[in-house]
Amino acid sequence: MSDESESSGYTVEEINLVEAVIFSAPKPVTVGELKKVLTSRHRGGVRGIVERLNQKYIANHHSFRIREIAGGYQFHLSEDYSLQVERYFSKRRKRRLTQAGLETLAIVAYKQPVTKGEIEKIRGVASDGVLQTLLERKLVKPAGRADRIGKPLLYATTPDFLEYFGISGLEQLPKLEEIMPKPPNGAAQESLAFDLQQPEPSQSTE
Repeated sequence: MSDESESSGYTVEEINLVEAVIFSAPKPVTVGELKKVLTSRHRGGVRGIVERLNQKYIANHHSFRIREIAGGYQFHLSEDYSLQVERYFSKRRKRRLTQAGLETLAIVAYKQPVTKGEIEKIRGVASDGVLQTLLERKLVKPAGRADRIGKPLLYATTPDFLEYFGISGLEQLPKLEEIMPKPPNGAAQESLAFDLQQPEPSQSTE
C-alpha cells in the first residue's frame, strides 16, 4: 500500500490519520475538519483518501465502510452485516418521533425557514410542545427572524436532522409519505401534503 499511496500523492500517515479521526469522532467529520490534519495538498483531496480507504476495506472483506452523510464522513456497517448487528442493539434504536413530531418536522424541512405561526396554520393546532421537543432533540434550530411585525423566530433543520434520516443534503429529502405515517383520516394527510408543496413568499432574515 505504501507504493500506491506515494504515487497518488498520499502518505500512509495521512491516510491512517484521516481514518483515525473519522473512527474516533462521535459525529460525521466535515471535509474542512479533515483537511486540518493533512500536511500536504494532492489530487483527490479528502474524498480521494476516503475512496482509497473504502477500497482497502472491500479488498480485505471488512464489515464496515466510510460514508458521506450530513455534510461529513462517518463509519457505518455494510449492508451484509447491519441487520444482523441491529439485533444485538435493538434497545438502542432511535426513539421514534410521534406523528405530531413528524408532521412538524416535515413542515420545517419542506418550508424552511418557517415561523411557528406558519407551522400551526398548516397543522391547524398549537405546536409549542412538539416544536420544543424537536429543538431539544436538535432536529430543528432557530434560523433568524422573519421580516414582519413582531419579528417572529424562523426555524430550520439541522445536521442532526440529516443524520436522523440518513441523508447527506436536503436535496435527498424523502417523499412526504415516507416522512409522515398515514393517519386514519387520509384526507387530512393529503391536505397537509398539499400545504407543504405550496411555495411561501420570500422572507428575509436578520
